[in-house]
Amino acid sequence: MQKKIIALAVAGLVSGAAFAQSNVTVYGVADIGYNYATSDGNKYSGLQDGGDVGLQGSRIGFRGEEALGNGLKAIFTVEFGLNLSEGQGAGFNNHRQTFVGLSGKFGSVTLGRQYAPSGSWLGGTSSNSVTSVNISNYLIGQFRTLQTGNGSRWNNSIAYESPNYSGFQFRGIYAFHPDTQNQVRDSFGDASNDGSRLGLAVKYANGPLYLTAIYQAVLDDDAASTGMVGDGSNKAWAIGGSYDFKVVKLFANYIREKDDYWSFDLKKTYFSLGVGIPVSAAGSVQIEAAQYKTDIDETKSRGLSIGYQHALSKRTTVYTYLTRLSNQDNIGASINRNQAQVGANGENQTGFAVGLNHKF
Repeated sequence: MQKKIIALAVAGLVSGAAFAQSNVTVYGVADIGYNYATSDGNKYSGLQDGGDVGLQGSRIGFRGEEALGNGLKAIFTVEFGLNLSEGQGAGFNNHRQTFVGLSGKFGSVTLGRQYAPSGSWLGGTSSNSVTSVNISNYLIGQFRTLQTGNGSRWNNSIAYESPNYSGFQFRGIYAFHPDTQNQVRDSFGDASNDGSRLGLAVKYANGPLYLTAIYQAVLDDDAASTGMVGDGSNKAWAIGGSYDFKVVKLFANYIREKDDYWSFDLKKTYFSLGVGIPVSAAGSVQIEAAQYKTDIDETKSRGLSIGYQHALSKRTTVYTYLTRLSNQDNIGASINRNQAQVGANGENQTGFAVGLNHKF
C-alpha cells in the first residue's frame, strides 16, 4: 500500500512538472470611445470601438508555449477582435492573429495569420504607435500593401524572426495566395499570378534609439480576377525611427509605394513627423503631422493630430484626440472608418474622440 502511494505521488509530481512546462496566458483589451466627425455639413456622432476611434481595437487572446527540451519551445497565439459598441465580433477583424510555431536560439518560425513587418515594427516610428485616431493611421491606410491595421495581418503566411543581436533583429514573411478569389482559381498557389505577398525588415532598438527599414510586396496578381488592366504587382518601402530625449521623444518615417494594380503606374509617398511630450508621471501629449501624396496631378492629403493620454493605473488609460484632415482633389481619406464616411473626395474633415482603454 505504501509503495502504491509513493508511486502515485511520484506520478503526480512528474505530471505536475510536465504541466508546469506548458504556459498559457489569457489577455485582452477593452477600448471604447465617443467620436464626433464633420465634413462640409455632414456629421457623425456616436460610440465606436477602439479599433476605429481609440488607442487599440478591443480583443481577447490566448498565447502559450511549451518547453520541448534543449531550448526549443512550441508557441501559439489565437486572438479574436471584439466590438464593444455593438457587443459582437468585429467582422473580419474577429480573427486578428492565429498562428503556431517553434522558437529557440535560432529565433522563431511561425505559420498562420500574423503580422507583416509594417504591423509589428512600423508603429515605433509614430508618436503614438497604437492609437487609431492618430493621423498616420488614416493616411497609411491609403497604401495597398504597407499598412498598420487589419491589412498588415496576412493570411496563409510563414514568418521567421531572428534573435536579438545587441538590438538588431530581422523579420521575413511570405503569404501564399491571400486573395479568396485567387485561391479558388489558383489552388496550387502559383506566385506568378495569385497575389502572394513578401515582407522583409530589419530593426534596431537599443536604449533611446529605434530604427527600422521595411520592404513589402504583392507579387503579380492576375488582372482577370480583379477586373483591372494592370498586372497587379505592388512594391513598397518604409524607413523610420525615434529617439527618446526623456523630456521629449521625436518620431519620423517615410513610405513610398509603386502600385501596378491600375492601368498606369501609381506612385504614392507618405511622411510624418511627431513628438511625444510627458507632462506628468501619468500623462503625455502626442502631436503628429503627416502628408500623403500621389503622382496624379500631385494630389495630396495632409493632417495634424493632437492628443492626450492619462494613465489611471498600469492597465487603465483615458484619452482624447483632435484630428484635422485636409484632402485635395480626388483624395478621399476619411477620419471615420467604421460608419459611413463623412467626407467625399477633396473634402476636409475634422474628428474628435474621447475614450477609455483597459488592458487585462
